Amino acid sequence: MNRRRLLGIGLASAALVLTSGHTPYRQWVVYRKRRLLIGTSRADAPSYPLGKQVAETLLAYLPESRARASRAPDPWRLASLLSTAQLDVAILSATDAAALLQGRAPFADFGGVALAGLFGLGGHLLVARADFPERHAYLVSRTLAEHRAPIPGAHALAAGEGALPVHPGTLAYQQGLPLPEVGEAAEERAPVLADHPD
Repeated sequence: MNRRRLLGIGLASAALVLTSGHTPYRQWVVYRKRRLLIGTSRADAPSYPLGKQVAETLLAYLPESRARASRAPDPWRLASLLSTAQLDVAILSATDAAALLQGRAPFADFGGVALAGLFGLGGHLLVARADFPERHAYLVSRTLAEHRAPIPGAHALAAGEGALPVHPGTLAYQQGLPLPEVGEAAEERAPVLADHPD
């Protein structure tokens, strides 16, 4: 086979891949709809071990979450994923969470991201986008509250603790209210948590 023919085959293959619609972004969307991804950061050393412990606890006691810790290179990348709804839940230091919420440095480029707290993890917080479904926040918060012993510094968030508001689903659990109904947003965002029985 000559070089021109090989080059032609290579270019045709590349064109087929690029035009086929199988982009990594679409695969990411499907992947995250099937799993509760917990964003952590390589640059924030304690966040990944915390993320793994949170994910293991959720997998053990809320298996339909299919929780998994994932690592971004740094908190700035986590902020980017949260601000563009490519990630719903992350572990951030309390300082970084407040800065991202308020749009302060080093996250000023994002102009403030609406976040809410789900659970305390010592000097870190398990945070979610404010539009994370209430039912999901309730289930995550309840599971972590009932099985927090292996997670260092794990504690339920109190209203007014830190700069972040507590997620309404978390507050509903803390106040002993019933599990919120499955909403349209919940079905679209994370169907694996939508059908959890009471």
